[in-house]
Amino acid sequence: FDPARRMSCCHILLWSLSLVHLVLVADSTDSAECMSMVQRQASPLRRVKPWEVYNYVTANYHKAGVFLTEELHNKIFQLLGAKESDMGKIEFPCYDICTNTEAPIIVFTDGFNASWRAGHPGSKPLLVAGSVRDPLKMVASAYCYHHEGNELPSQLMPTGTLMLLGPEEGTQLAAEHMLQQVEWMASIFAKPDNNTLRLDFDTLTESSSGFDGEVKRLMDHYFGSGDRFLTVEQRSKILDEVKTLDEHRNSSADLSPYNGKSHSSSPKCQRKAYSAVAQMDSGLLRKYQQLQEMLGYPVYSI
Repeated sequence: FDPARRMSCCHILLWSLSLVHLVLVADSTDSAECMSMVQRQASPLRRVKPWEVYNYVTANYHKAGVFLTEELHNKIFQLLGAKESDMGKIEFPCYDICTNTEAPIIVFTDGFNASWRAGHPGSKPLLVAGSVRDPLKMVASAYCYHHEGNELPSQLMPTGTLMLLGPEEGTQLAAEHMLQQVEWMASIFAKPDNNTLRLDFDTLTESSSGFDGEVKRLMDHYFGSGDRFLTVEQRSKILDEVKTLDEHRNSSADLSPYNGKSHSSSPKCQRKAYSAVAQMDSGLLRKYQQLQEMLGYPVYSI
């Protein structure tokens, strides 16, 4: 007996048995339900969600792009179909806004650090990304931001006092309150591992081309450059829609949804404050210079 013919007969027999089964099912069930079953069999496999494979933390720190990176994080994952239950927020201090802290997708403000990371291994690999800035520019920006009364009240910074102080005293006080956050930032991003992406605040904010480049790096880090997690169309849609967060394209992108004020500090004030850093306590200044060196920035010289 010809083996090829035997195989062909077997295929016909199996197909016939399947057809008989389908007819029997149709006799015993509602026709609409039967059609639904056939459609499910014919539909392609569901694409796996990235947060089913990885946990995500987008880390940000005061005056290094907190609002921008949080908006970027939320927009990307929401466009990918993440539900409210998939996303959470951790902040230091927590105020009253820490939510869903065990979610697989977290935005972590002002507190993400190496010790926390080591103490929360999780059940899935963790991918981390965050925006990093020169520590002393963060201090200068923080002084100006709070001196101008742009965030009232604040548990992180002594805003009431900073509003009354000039650049020399103000940068000293701001630096004292910022030190822990900057040390935490350096503990993650000074020597990032392969699962950690360091975005550059200046590149992200100084031009539209820089913004686009950093967003692409973020997308590739979180989801890879292929189509395992998202289609070419999804990737293109996300890259296009997040452009509304680029203040060079959208002048209102920098405005707070809470009070309508800008998240940026006056450039003139920042220049004065950065010069005033020279008057800072020498021991405190040295700590910041060491942090600048750790993070690869030019070290401030008097």
